[in-house]
This record gives sequence, structure tokens and C-alpha cells, in this order.
Amino acid sequence: MALTYPIGPGGLEVDVLVNLEAAALIPLWRAGTRPAAISARGLIDTGSDITAVSQAILQHLAVPVVGRATTQGITGPVPVTLYRVSLHLYDSRNPALPWLPRPTLLVSELPTTLPFEVLVGMDVLRTCRMHFDGPAGWFTMD
Repeated sequence: MALTYPIGPGGLEVDVLVNLEAAALIPLWRAGTRPAAISARGLIDTGSDITAVSQAILQHLAVPVVGRATTQGITGPVPVTLYRVSLHLYDSRNPALPWLPRPTLLVSELPTTLPFEVLVGMDVLRTCRMHFDGPAGWFTMD
């Protein structure tokens, strides 16, 4: 079953849950600790090769830095700090629908100047199918 979203005023907006990566969560769960995932608004960004998550979310979850790299931005190469998280696309209006999970995903830090908390890049989009219906005002992902 696919997730269906309306095309929003900002573009292709999606509901996202972000948490520590699965490898870090499993020992915590076994110890009886259940860190809560953070719900965020995301924007599909076909121009980004890597998904980016806001600094505020990464700091709140205390996600450790795993490295540094360079990604391609609209103005050329951009240095980025890298983190590992779990990221799930879902429908906040109907959370019983199937989710599009990424238990472990390498992400970069999102600049604080953007109005979205997550930019969903091509690294995630390459793992799913999308159908865009501009005249009807919606898109689906599965």
C-alpha cells in the first residue's frame, strides 16, 4: 500500500519520524529504555544526493558525528557533517498505514535557515516508487 500526500504550498511535503539508528536503539530497548522518535515535516528534494536532518533534531537525539564529507549543492560542492539515524516516512493522519522505513541512514546536517526539518534526498528516493499527479494535487510513495 502506498502513502499518499497532498502537494503542499512548499512542494512535496512528507511526514517523517527520526530516531537513533537501529543498531543504537536495540540495546536501549533491551535495557528497557525507549527513546522517542521525533516527528518532523520533510520535503522531497530530488536535487540532493543525501537526506539532511535539522541540527535541532540531531542534538535533541544526541546523535554522534560519524564523519565529514562533501555533497553537491546547487552552487557546487558543500562540506557536510554526517550522522546515522533511523528515518521513517509515514502518514501522520493515518499512522496505521504502512511506513517506508530506513532503520539506518547516513544523513547530513540541515542548515537552520530552511523552513523544513528534513530534506529527503535521492538516497531515500532511490529505494521507493513515486507517482506525481500535479493536476489532482497529490503524490504517492511506496
